[in-house]
Amino acid sequence: MTQYSWREELSSSLGKVMRPVAEIHIKDKNNIWRAITMYIDSGADISILKKSHGELFGHNVEKGRKIKLKGVGKDEITAYLHTMDMLIGAHEVKIEAAIAENDDVPHILGRKDVFNHFEIQFKNKDKATHFIA
Repeated sequence: MTQYSWREELSSSLGKVMRPVAEIHIKDKNNIWRAITMYIDSGADISILKKSHGELFGHNVEKGRKIKLKGVGKDEITAYLHTMDMLIGAHEVKIEAAIAENDDVPHILGRKDVFNHFEIQFKNKDKATHFIA
């Protein structure tokens, strides 16, 4: 089991809130594992990275398949699909992730290619998320 502690953040509307985050690793194009902190979002269909991090990991962002993503509301973002290796705890998984066309998005760990490898438990009382392989 891998456990990630939640992080306290300030919401402009709600004040202090606890958010589920995970420090995972993504393998760059030089086969180097790079740490990145992502929000764990069971409502997100796919994982999303900022453009600058996609480029840092060696992806030519616009070479991926162009898609449109939408969250709450009507606003859409443009992103590009890329395959990458992700390390969650000691478990390596190959995922398809969306790299946004800009940096105006948070890093999101979504369901596609991730959640099917684990039983994921959001432990509200403990302020932690458990990934059980």
